[in-house]
Amino acid sequence: MKHRLHRAEGYLKAEIIGEAPEKFIRICMREHVKIWHIVRKNETTLICFIKLADSNTLKKWLKASDCRIRILRKAGLPFFMKKMRLRLGITVGFLFFILLLLILSNMVWSIRVDGADVKLEEQIRSILKQNHLYEGSLDLFIPDTGRLESALSTKLTKVTWIGVSKEGTTYKISVVQKKYPKPKSVTGPRNLVATKQAVVQRLFIETGQPVVESDQFVKKGQVLVSGRIGNEKASRFVSAKGKVVGETWYHSEAQIPLVSQYTLYSGNTYFKYKLKMWHVQMPLWGFKSEPYKQYDREIIRKPIRFLIWKTPFAFIQENYRQKKTVVRKLTQKQAIKDAIESSDKKLLDSLPKGSKIVSSTVDYKKVVNNSLYIRTHQVVNENIAVPKAIDVKKEKKKLKQETD
Repeated sequence: MKHRLHRAEGYLKAEIIGEAPEKFIRICMREHVKIWHIVRKNETTLICFIKLADSNTLKKWLKASDCRIRILRKAGLPFFMKKMRLRLGITVGFLFFILLLLILSNMVWSIRVDGADVKLEEQIRSILKQNHLYEGSLDLFIPDTGRLESALSTKLTKVTWIGVSKEGTTYKISVVQKKYPKPKSVTGPRNLVATKQAVVQRLFIETGQPVVESDQFVKKGQVLVSGRIGNEKASRFVSAKGKVVGETWYHSEAQIPLVSQYTLYSGNTYFKYKLKMWHVQMPLWGFKSEPYKQYDREIIRKPIRFLIWKTPFAFIQENYRQKKTVVRKLTQKQAIKDAIESSDKKLLDSLPKGSKIVSSTVDYKKVVNNSLYIRTHQVVNENIAVPKAIDVKKEKKKLKQETD
């Protein structure tokens, strides 16, 4: 036990040789030098353990007691460090080798992307690189798989599902792409029919015979442009092409809070880095206890590996994102304006490309518990024409009956 206590300071196992070696022991005890395990070898020799002291002082005590010393063993940290200094090149090389193995064990060696085409894979790798994940990056600074999945799902619209998993030094990205059904193109003779009831505003006809005119009310499924051209005696069927702009009507409802509270992020982020050793955390960088008055805190823990083994050490990164709480108060006029803009945007997203909202009118409004309830209707100009195939045999038979 004594050996362990004095290992850091260093100690000697020695033979004290002289006519009165006990005198040297008494001097050591008088000078408060720690000495233990004293064993007599013979009448002139004692074996003991002595705490490492100044060599000049030791010589003086030996001279005063008319004794000499023979060192049997040197132990403890000072002697170990001396050996290391003598073997500095080997020590540095060994430590560098261990450090290199540690870095390589925590490096990303491979990223596999399964289920994506070439273009999508390139997008995925670009997004991963923005999140510090690329071949050769250190795993300690990479977000967890949940955050990586969230970042990929947010930016990729052509993906039904995406999963991120880690196997050793390899990250695996599994992708299920959206498969859109190919639109069935209507070939051959066809009419253009109305998709909904509307009042016809304008007609832009490439081929076919228009059977409606401006300001005419039409119903859903009604023929707008006929694919049959010519007269009863000389007629033929073509593929009608064109666009018919009609005036349509929609209703929408919305609820807008007059007083709302939301959070804004300033863009400032404070980072803390710690090294966890068993149950002890040692700060490496970032020593402020609370860097901001209001913040969101995120903790990322990354275990440190050595080859195939997990070590009891972990790298901890704490991210503090500065934020502030803002209270927004709206007047009824502002709330109505926001509600109309929101309803118009939502409606336009569901309409064919090129549609235009002509007018938005408030039909009903009411304030309940600091929220404005509003009902509006919109007048829209949109293309109402869609192709519909013609049954040529049926049409010819019908034409023949009309001629007879």
